[in-house]
Amino acid sequence: MSIEDIKVGYFQFILLFLFGINYIIVAMSHTLTIYHNYTPKFYCEASNGLNKTYGCINNTYNGTFRVCGINDYNFETNINEKSIITDWGLICERSYLKEYSIIAYCVGVSIGAWITGILVDRIGRLPVLAICLYSQGTMTVATYIVQSYPVFLILRSLQGVFAQGLQNSTYILAIELFPTKYRTLVSTVMNIAWGFGLLLLTAFGYFIRDWRILQLAISVPTAITVLYIWMIPESPRWLLTRNKTTEADIAFERIIKYNNCCFGSKSKQKVLDLSKNGPSISLLKSEKQKSQILTENNEKCNNDPDEVIKLLKKPTTSKTRNSRSSLRVASQNLEERLSDPLETFVQITQNNSIDNSSEIFEPSEKNTKVTISQDKFDLNNSTAVIEDDENIEPIVETIKKKYCLFKNIYFIKYIIIITCQWLSISIMRSFMIHLFPNFTKNRHVDSTINILAEIIIYIIMYFILSRYGRRLPIIIFQVFNFIFSISIAQHGFLPDLTVLVNDVLKIILLSLGRLSSISALGIIYLYTNELFPTTIRGTCFGLFIIISTVGNTSGPYILLLMNNNISSPLIFNGIFNLISAILCYWLPETINDCLPDNLSNMNKSRNKNYQRKKTNGTIEQEILRKKLFSEDWVDAGNGIIVNFTDSN
Repeated sequence: MSIEDIKVGYFQFILLFLFGINYIIVAMSHTLTIYHNYTPKFYCEASNGLNKTYGCINNTYNGTFRVCGINDYNFETNINEKSIITDWGLICERSYLKEYSIIAYCVGVSIGAWITGILVDRIGRLPVLAICLYSQGTMTVATYIVQSYPVFLILRSLQGVFAQGLQNSTYILAIELFPTKYRTLVSTVMNIAWGFGLLLLTAFGYFIRDWRILQLAISVPTAITVLYIWMIPESPRWLLTRNKTTEADIAFERIIKYNNCCFGSKSKQKVLDLSKNGPSISLLKSEKQKSQILTENNEKCNNDPDEVIKLLKKPTTSKTRNSRSSLRVASQNLEERLSDPLETFVQITQNNSIDNSSEIFEPSEKNTKVTISQDKFDLNNSTAVIEDDENIEPIVETIKKKYCLFKNIYFIKYIIIITCQWLSISIMRSFMIHLFPNFTKNRHVDSTINILAEIIIYIIMYFILSRYGRRLPIIIFQVFNFIFSISIAQHGFLPDLTVLVNDVLKIILLSLGRLSSISALGIIYLYTNELFPTTIRGTCFGLFIIISTVGNTSGPYILLLMNNNISSPLIFNGIFNLISAILCYWLPETINDCLPDNLSNMNKSRNKNYQRKKTNGTIEQEILRKKLFSEDWVDAGNGIIVNFTDSN
């Protein structure tokens, strides 16, 4: 069974809403630096209290020697308005220190993307989500009480680590808990939740002017998550790739059960027909009945080690059927392992062959690792020939070339192309944000206008992605990025235009460039998770987040190094966007494709083969796995399903 076989119900949509709350938390944490680093007007007052000099002053002012230390500056602020600038005097000769807060958080985000990206593939999506959720909340509250700027930087860095881990695990888990046709909706909801998080932070920032109290305010959504964290299931897709079939089926059963409860129906959901006109199997069997059977047989096996052999040795007519079914499951498990380059060998005994007998194969003392080559492994006949020790190495090399190198060609190609997309889009977006003018003098009003525009773009993108897929839109928006970059770079050289026309044209080009880069970024988030397999999805996603962080951070500093000469950086990045658009031609379309689970699925025809295999070759595997939830069949481990009721 897979997530594609489950009818989406209210429970899954509730989960999507809850994932949106996680994204709101991440959005506020990522954008909080804007309010931390707010610098109000400041002045140095003369000793007689009559003259005020705004801004930084030299030691000599109007021919007179004058000293104004950091503690001598005064800030013009509203009531109770505070930031880290006012608290620690990060102005004038100490102004460079405020940049450390941005750098510290970005470093934390990069470290968090790398570490949690690996962890979500190793220990699961849900554990990482829970750890990062409450750890970032703890860091948020701890920042409220900090009195030292170096300690503040450390806490903000840790907050970035866990906030980015929360974003990665939330997005991946949300994508994997929904079938193919809902992935665009899931991505859109996540993006809209991000926009609502920014709106919520803007509202908090308007009414709460003290940055410490603002820290506490954004921790409120984290406290709310305590009420629902227990409802979120682990990704069944990830569980299956880790060969945790029992946990995966329990997760499936849980989703179906809660979907039925939310629908208000007492009937059991049917998930798969055994044959064209045959009956359906329900996964909602009696938990008490299953528990009783498992307990009884576990006691037998614990008391008598030979009982397992007796249970599998059935003298009845069902012997051939049971052994053949068990071997079929084991064979398909071997096929999955051979398709994964990280598991190109299987541990098996040193027998010369495997026949259709029902005996249990016990590992030898040497526990030799033997590899089965594909040409000597017939899944249809359920037989495999084991090579001698001296022939193992050549077979291993053959399988590595056939299953690892060939698949890695696509992996490397996707890595290079997607890296270009993330880097070019993030740099373009940072340029547009840095150059974008403020329409009003109120920073909260400007922020609200920009965020509402982003939310509208996300809604429009849903219809575009649903109709035209991912590859064509990303190509078009990257071409738009190229056009707008070149146009903005050449804006200063447009002839015979009045200043007013130039200003209007500049605003239009910057607005279009910003919206285009935001649209491309929303697409690449979804496209990346659809291209890379479940086994390494978190790791790859974390890698690209690091690349995106580098691009977002480097944009303003590139303009600063160029002395605000925007022409050269924009032209260079515009060409980079165009090259990235051309490279997208070699990416496959993923709109109607199932998510790949391993590296063997990463090719242009992977989804056609996957669908053909699903409909023609795996129906018996689906049936056998569902027998786990009947009273007659129990998972004996290692993919073997045993019928206990036929034993004497």
